Amino acid sequence: MTYNAINELIASAESSGHENFWEYDGEIFMLFYDKFKYTPYADIPDTAFMYMEINNWQGMSVRCGVWQYYESGSFQKGKFERVISFLKTNGEKEMADIYACGIHDYANEKYQQNFDYPEEWFDETERVDKWISDYEKYIFKWMYDLIIAHKSDVLALGEA
Repeated sequence: MTYNAINELIASAESSGHENFWEYDGEIFMLFYDKFKYTPYADIPDTAFMYMEINNWQGMSVRCGVWQYYESGSFQKGKFERVISFLKTNGEKEMADIYACGIHDYANEKYQQNFDYPEEWFDETERVDKWISDYEKYIFKWMYDLIIAHKSDVLALGEA
């Protein structure tokens, strides 16, 4: 995506406000995904990494239950810790605490044959799913604020 196209996308999203950010969410996600799909997660810039992770976290919750987000991410060492650290560093203690509730040892070999995870894990991820549902507008505002606050970083991804 070109610099001008990214600038127009951000300008449209900004003028629509956080209440309508969902209209631009997919396009912004795809901008980051297309740019970083082959990049190790540890090398993705914070803005893109956090946007994609929180977007995936919320999206998995809505589609099939957030436990699948945690299950698929559990094979990437340090990924969840990076999310929690960013959230806490940026004043999002409640979101960080809720996010942490779903982190379990899904990658443990003892579960790889039958995927018989402890019931408590599902109870905890149900709590996370409920929080995500209850705070859907807040999460969209958080993603909106992230993009607006880091507009110059996002624009820097533009191709000449």
